[in-house]
Amino acid sequence: MKWIIKSSLLFLLLIGNTSNAQTDQFFNPDLMGQWEGKGHLFGTEANFSMQWEQVLDQKFTKLTFRNQFTDKSGVVRVMEATGFYDVKNKNGHWFDSRGVMLPLALEISDNILTVFWGDDSSAEKGKTVYTLQNKDKISVEDFFFGAGSYTSFGSAEYYKIKKN
Repeated sequence: MKWIIKSSLLFLLLIGNTSNAQTDQFFNPDLMGQWEGKGHLFGTEANFSMQWEQVLDQKFTKLTFRNQFTDKSGVVRVMEATGFYDVKNKNGHWFDSRGVMLPLALEISDNILTVFWGDDSSAEKGKTVYTLQNKDKISVEDFFFGAGSYTSFGSAEYYKIKKN
Protein backbone atom coordinates (compact mmCIF):
# COMPACT_ATOMS: atom_id res chain seq x y z
CA MET A 1 0.00 0.00 0.00
CA LYS A 2 2.84 2.40 0.86
CA TRP A 3 4.44 1.61 -2.49
CA ILE A 4 1.20 2.52 -4.33
CA ILE A 5 0.90 5.82 -2.45
CA LYS A 6 4.57 6.68 -3.09
CA SER A 7 4.22 5.73 -6.78
CA SER A 8 1.07 7.84 -7.11
CA LEU A 9 2.77 10.83 -5.51
CA LEU A 10 5.80 10.43 -7.76
CA PHE A 11 3.52 10.22 -10.81
CA LEU A 12 1.70 13.43 -9.79
CA LEU A 13 5.00 15.21 -9.24
CA LEU A 14 6.25 14.10 -12.65
CA ILE A 15 3.08 15.32 -14.36
CA GLY A 16 3.40 18.69 -12.64
CA ASN A 17 7.06 18.96 -13.55
CA THR A 18 6.38 18.03 -17.18
CA SER A 19 3.72 20.71 -17.47
CA ASN A 20 6.00 23.32 -15.89
CA ALA A 21 8.91 22.18 -18.06
CA GLN A 22 6.80 22.67 -21.19
CA THR A 23 5.69 26.10 -19.99
CA ASP A 24 9.27 27.03 -19.11
CA GLN A 25 10.52 25.77 -22.48
CA PHE A 26 8.36 28.27 -24.38
CA PHE A 27 7.94 31.06 -21.80
CA ASN A 28 11.63 31.32 -20.96
CA PRO A 29 13.92 34.34 -20.60
CA ASP A 30 14.99 34.07 -24.28
CA LEU A 31 11.39 34.79 -25.35
CA MET A 32 11.31 38.11 -23.54
CA GLY A 33 12.25 41.14 -25.60
CA GLN A 34 11.67 42.71 -29.01
CA TRP A 35 11.12 40.65 -32.18
CA GLU A 36 10.77 41.80 -35.82
CA GLY A 37 9.24 39.72 -38.57
CA LYS A 38 8.34 39.48 -42.23
CA GLY A 39 5.72 37.29 -43.80
CA HIS A 40 2.29 37.27 -45.41
CA LEU A 41 -1.11 38.47 -44.28
CA PHE A 42 -4.26 37.99 -46.37
CA GLY A 43 -2.14 37.01 -49.39
CA THR A 44 0.16 40.03 -49.37
CA GLU A 45 3.59 40.78 -47.89
CA ALA A 46 3.53 42.15 -44.35
CA ASN A 47 5.82 43.44 -41.62
CA PHE A 48 5.37 42.41 -38.00
CA SER A 49 6.76 43.27 -34.59
CA MET A 50 6.14 41.85 -31.17
CA GLN A 51 7.51 42.37 -27.71
CA TRP A 52 7.17 39.86 -24.87
CA GLU A 53 7.59 40.95 -21.25
CA GLN A 54 6.69 39.93 -17.72
CA VAL A 55 4.29 42.42 -16.11
CA LEU A 56 2.14 43.05 -13.04
CA ASP A 57 4.44 41.50 -10.45
CA GLN A 58 5.38 38.68 -12.87
CA LYS A 59 1.78 37.36 -12.84
CA PHE A 60 1.21 37.91 -16.58
CA THR A 61 3.18 37.76 -19.78
CA LYS A 62 2.35 40.72 -22.02
CA LEU A 63 2.58 40.62 -25.79
CA THR A 64 2.65 43.95 -27.61
CA PHE A 65 2.02 43.33 -31.30
CA ARG A 66 1.89 45.27 -34.58
CA ASN A 67 1.39 44.31 -38.19
CA GLN A 68 1.41 46.39 -41.37
CA PHE A 69 0.55 45.48 -44.94
CA THR A 70 -0.77 47.10 -48.10
CA ASP A 71 -4.09 45.59 -49.15
CA LYS A 72 -5.00 44.78 -52.77
CA SER A 73 -6.58 48.23 -53.25
CA GLY A 74 -3.30 49.94 -52.23
CA VAL A 75 -4.40 51.01 -48.72
CA VAL A 76 -1.81 50.60 -45.95
CA ARG A 77 -3.38 48.66 -43.07
CA VAL A 78 -1.95 48.68 -39.54
CA MET A 79 -3.17 46.77 -36.53
CA GLU A 80 -1.76 47.12 -33.04
CA ALA A 81 -2.68 44.86 -30.15
CA THR A 82 -1.88 43.87 -26.61
CA GLY A 83 -2.35 40.40 -25.22
CA PHE A 84 -2.14 39.45 -21.57
CA TYR A 85 -1.33 35.79 -20.94
CA ASP A 86 -1.94 34.07 -17.61
CA VAL A 87 0.49 31.24 -18.26
CA LYS A 88 -0.25 29.47 -14.97
CA ASN A 89 -3.98 29.19 -15.74
CA LYS A 90 -3.45 28.92 -19.51
CA ASN A 91 -5.76 31.76 -20.49
CA GLY A 92 -5.74 35.50 -21.18
CA HIS A 93 -7.25 38.38 -23.13
CA TRP A 94 -6.50 40.18 -26.40
CA PHE A 95 -7.23 43.85 -27.12
CA ASP A 96 -6.57 45.44 -30.51
CA SER A 97 -6.79 48.74 -32.37
CA ARG A 98 -9.91 47.59 -34.23
CA GLY A 99 -11.73 47.72 -30.90
CA VAL A 100 -11.83 43.94 -30.65
CA MET A 101 -11.47 42.20 -27.29
CA LEU A 102 -11.16 38.39 -27.27
CA PRO A 103 -10.72 35.70 -24.62
CA LEU A 104 -7.66 33.48 -25.03
CA ALA A 105 -6.99 29.83 -24.19
CA LEU A 106 -3.39 28.56 -24.23
CA GLU A 107 -1.91 25.17 -25.08
CA ILE A 108 1.80 24.76 -24.48
CA SER A 109 3.78 21.81 -25.77
CA ASP A 110 7.56 21.90 -25.70
CA ASN A 111 8.57 24.86 -27.90
CA ILE A 112 5.05 25.48 -29.30
CA LEU A 113 2.44 27.87 -27.96
CA THR A 114 -1.03 27.59 -29.49
CA VAL A 115 -3.33 30.47 -28.60
CA PHE A 116 -7.01 29.90 -29.30
CA TRP A 117 -8.75 33.27 -29.57
CA GLY A 118 -12.42 34.01 -29.40
CA ASP A 119 -15.18 31.59 -28.46
CA ASP A 120 -18.65 30.67 -29.65
CA SER A 121 -19.99 34.06 -28.49
CA SER A 122 -17.22 36.06 -30.24
CA ALA A 123 -17.47 37.71 -33.64
CA GLU A 124 -14.05 36.17 -34.45
CA LYS A 125 -12.60 32.80 -33.61
CA GLY A 126 -9.27 31.25 -34.54
CA LYS A 127 -5.82 30.33 -33.36
CA THR A 128 -2.24 31.50 -33.55
CA VAL A 129 0.61 28.99 -33.38
CA TYR A 130 4.01 30.25 -32.17
CA THR A 131 6.94 27.88 -32.71
CA LEU A 132 10.14 28.83 -30.94
CA GLN A 133 12.75 27.64 -33.45
CA ASN A 134 15.68 28.71 -31.28
CA LYS A 135 16.49 31.59 -28.93
CA ASP A 136 16.61 34.03 -31.87
CA LYS A 137 13.82 32.82 -34.21
CA ILE A 138 10.06 32.27 -33.88
CA SER A 139 7.70 31.22 -36.64
CA VAL A 140 4.05 32.21 -36.32
CA GLU A 141 0.97 31.08 -38.23
CA ASP A 142 -2.53 32.55 -37.87
CA PHE A 143 -5.80 30.75 -38.63
CA PHE A 144 -9.45 31.76 -38.53
CA PHE A 145 -12.17 29.26 -37.69
CA GLY A 146 -15.19 28.97 -39.94
CA ALA A 147 -17.39 26.29 -41.45
CA GLY A 148 -16.00 23.78 -38.96
CA SER A 149 -12.30 24.10 -39.79
CA TYR A 150 -9.24 26.34 -39.50
CA THR A 151 -7.92 28.29 -42.50
CA SER A 152 -4.53 30.01 -42.53
CA PHE A 153 -4.57 33.76 -43.21
CA GLY A 154 -1.09 34.81 -42.10
CA SER A 155 2.41 33.62 -41.35
CA ALA A 156 5.71 35.19 -40.40
CA GLU A 157 9.26 34.50 -39.33
CA TYR A 158 10.45 36.68 -36.45
CA TYR A 159 14.01 37.37 -35.36
CA LYS A 160 15.05 38.66 -31.97
CA ILE A 161 16.39 42.20 -31.86
CA LYS A 162 19.67 42.24 -29.98
CA LYS A 163 20.17 45.00 -27.43
CA ASN A 164 23.51 46.80 -27.56
